[in-house]
Amino acid sequence: MTVSYQYEVASSTSGGFTRLLFMWRGSLYKLIYRELLLFCVLFVAISAIYRHLFDDTYKEKFEALVIYCDTFISLIPLSFVLGFYVAYVAQRWWQQYMAIPWPDK
Repeated sequence: MTVSYQYEVASSTSGGFTRLLFMWRGSLYKLIYRELLLFCVLFVAISAIYRHLFDDTYKEKFEALVIYCDTFISLIPLSFVLGFYVAYVAQRWWQQYMAIPWPDK
């Protein structure tokens, strides 16, 4: 969805760009707030459980699990994952480009 902000930008005052970043229509925040909220809730829950409910033996086991996961994170390089994302974005762009009605068709 394309949302035009040209009137808000033209009559902008000081701090208008910051206000424009937080407008809700067509916002990036509108797209990611659910995932961000879920991430924050899970982070706080895991942190609270680790700090307040675990005793020393469970903390050591949890730290061993973290170290185990950290050793295998380098097996899937970030460039490999980003390659799929870039391919998806390029495919979407090409579909939109091909959907443009040209006068010679």
